[in-house]
Amino acid sequence: MPGIDGVYVGPSDLSLTLGCKPRLDQTDPPVVEAQLKIVEACKRHGVAAGIHNGTAAYALKMIEAGYQFVTLASESRFMAAKAAEEVAAVRKTGVKAGKLPAY
Repeated sequence: MPGIDGVYVGPSDLSLTLGCKPRLDQTDPPVVEAQLKIVEACKRHGVAAGIHNGTAAYALKMIEAGYQFVTLASESRFMAAKAAEEVAAVRKTGVKAGKLPAY
């Protein structure tokens, strides 16, 4: 692959192309098979392979499969997940919010 130094897989885009539900950390067989074919082709041609992941566990799985660089979620996903975690912790207490202004 002259002129190509790296390939970066976007699992959601790949999923849509293959007629599957777009998501990170894919388990749909056609997408998983394609991800493995891509990394194997990259190895054969000496091209760096990367992939976007939703969790550390899946990123480690992709590293084991041969991907040389992985990205893990995005800033907005991390912030949204942490915000949801904090709100859930407060809601779990059962304390009801008052009607006073926030500031």
